[in-house]
Amino acid sequence: MWARMWAGLTVLLVVVVVASLFAGVLTSVQASPSQLSAASPLSRVAQKPKVVLKLLAITDDAQINAWKEILDEFRKIDGGKWSYVDIAFETVPFQDLFPKIESAVAAGSDMDMVQSDGPDMKHYAFYRSLIPLDKFFTDAEKKQWLPQSLEEGSYRGVLYGPPMMQSCSLLMYNKQMTDAAGIKPPQTLGKSWTMAEALKAWQKTTTRPSGSSVPSVWGLRWGQGTWVGDYEHGIFRRSNGEKGSPTYNGVGPDGITFVGYMDTPESIEAMQFYQDLHRKYKVTPIEAIPQIFETKKSAFMVTPDNRIGELNRLYGEGKFPWGVTGIPYFKTQLCHTGSWHYGISPNTKHFDEAVAYVKFASSDAGARIWYKHLRQLPANVALLNTLPEYKPGASQAIWVEAMNKIGVPRIQTPGYTEYQQVFAEVSLNIIAGANVAEQMKAGAARAQQLVAKYKGWK
Repeated sequence: MWARMWAGLTVLLVVVVVASLFAGVLTSVQASPSQLSAASPLSRVAQKPKVVLKLLAITDDAQINAWKEILDEFRKIDGGKWSYVDIAFETVPFQDLFPKIESAVAAGSDMDMVQSDGPDMKHYAFYRSLIPLDKFFTDAEKKQWLPQSLEEGSYRGVLYGPPMMQSCSLLMYNKQMTDAAGIKPPQTLGKSWTMAEALKAWQKTTTRPSGSSVPSVWGLRWGQGTWVGDYEHGIFRRSNGEKGSPTYNGVGPDGITFVGYMDTPESIEAMQFYQDLHRKYKVTPIEAIPQIFETKKSAFMVTPDNRIGELNRLYGEGKFPWGVTGIPYFKTQLCHTGSWHYGISPNTKHFDEAVAYVKFASSDAGARIWYKHLRQLPANVALLNTLPEYKPGASQAIWVEAMNKIGVPRIQTPGYTEYQQVFAEVSLNIIAGANVAEQMKAGAARAQQLVAKYKGWK
């Protein structure tokens, strides 16, 4: 009897143990879903080591947010092929970006991607500070961008970096302030103000509290941010020349001659007017005020349409009472085109991931996300054609019209970086009250000396 009971207990014990073992195996499998899907593409990608791409760019929260959202979508494409990729951002002020790129490349710094201004692309290509990307884009992919953007991102016919967006600066204004002053800015590009006509509006909207010499509201801020550079301020001197003249061209056909182009009598006259806006008419501050237009401290501002995105972020979609008119001019109306481009550093250790991200970011899908955050004129033709705000008669249509009718590239030279640094110094000295003619002549000679090394670059 005991023998039979013991045999029964033995069998029961074995069953319990075996059942426990199976239960343990099943619990382990259920607790590790990744093991169940080990054969799926997503799980195979997840097993790849994480790659962090380092991106050097200007300090701008809207851009960072755009890149993060683009990254989220990038990780989903091709069945999650790039889901192991992340991005680390290094940001610097606008004026520090260009020398930072060069010094980082020269020092062999660990950097994968850069944000580069359109005119600087030829400079970086000349110095091999960027990897040529032409063979990684098909002809069809290149056609997705505006021709101006493709040219700006190329050197000697070779693409070095696709565009993030396009640009053209016009004169935005605060409708409440212009209405209060009884001013009606022109509503069509063809009826844009001359500089003399615009000055009257800037004077009328400059408001000084009783007993104070310092305005509470300035009439004008010419240019974005607090920086002085060629993009908007170079328009002054070029606008005072007839189309095709040395003043209008801004630089010789060789791309390295500035004497006789930057310092013509017409250029000096225009920059004298620029100084007078600060010191004689006092319609714009000598010391730049951050977010002067956004905080309602200026009635007018010369800027691309990315200002709209900033106003929407601060006040809510469509809540700020902005309007836009053509950019004022002396003899020939113009706006400078060109904007930011992607570039890949020769120091990258993750080229495949970097070029894949750049291709997606500059595609119509990536550009749509970028536009959502920045709200600036797209370089992608298909996207531009689908946005209702750029349709004829819509709120931002004038930016497309201006880019096509009066838009001109900034001066084309591999020495653009050196020139811009010189011109910024000259402009700041002029604002400070220095002799305009002396500054322009010295600046032209200095710029020409610095870029002489590029002789024969074409």
